[in-house]
Parts: sequence; structure tokens; C-alpha cells
Amino acid sequence: MANDMCEILKTSHRIAVLGASPDPSRTSNDIARYLIGAGYEIVPVNPKYEQVHKLECYASLAEIPAPVDIVDVFRAAEHEQEVARDILAMKVKPRAVWFQLNAGGFDVREKLENASITVFVDQCIKVDHNQCR
Repeated sequence: MANDMCEILKTSHRIAVLGASPDPSRTSNDIARYLIGAGYEIVPVNPKYEQVHKLECYASLAEIPAPVDIVDVFRAAEHEQEVARDILAMKVKPRAVWFQLNAGGFDVREKLENASITVFVDQCIKVDHNQCR
């Protein structure tokens, strides 16, 4: 699994940050900033904001105009079914989904994997990226 993880991270370019926040004290803000610094194109997704990190913030995954390689999930675990539904409804499915720590994913992993999406549950994409350097 580590080899798959590193291959995905090394060959991906666009990451949707679901639950992005402009608040620097929020983990999603810190990790989005880290991913930008690591060379990824970040697509913030949160209906509460118009911009995050000076980037246009989309209200939903469905509104993102171009495909993303990864969806990085910063939503509470009780929303995992809704998150999975929204991911599966995307016109172009992502290669992978990272359910950050405490963001759920356990009960929807199989459903997403059946759609040929690699799923990482209860893992931090920043930590994983550092392990793959």
C-alpha cells in the first residue's frame, strides 16, 4: 500500500481540499498550505467561503470545473456517506481519496474502491507525503 500511496502522490497534480478553511488555526488550512508548497495545485471546496489561500473556493465537488487527482477530506466522520456520494457523483472520479484523521471513511471505503478509487482512511496526506520524499 505504501508503494501505491507514494506513486499516487508523486504522479498527482490537482488536489481538492474538501472542508478547506481560510483560518490559519485550522488543520485544513495548514495542510493546504503545505501541499501548495510541495507543488500541488489546490482546489478549495467549502460552501462557506469564496476564497482560501487566494484561490477560488467551490461550494461543492460537483462545481469544480476540471478533474482532480485526489480529494483530501476534512469533514467530520458523520458526513462520510454524503462525502462518498458526492465523490461518486463527480463527472471524472479522482484517483484517490484521503480521509484525514477523524474524517471517517471506514464505512464507505469499499463503495469508493468499487469505483476504482484508491482510499486512504484515518491518514494525514502531509505525513504520507513526507514519508514518500
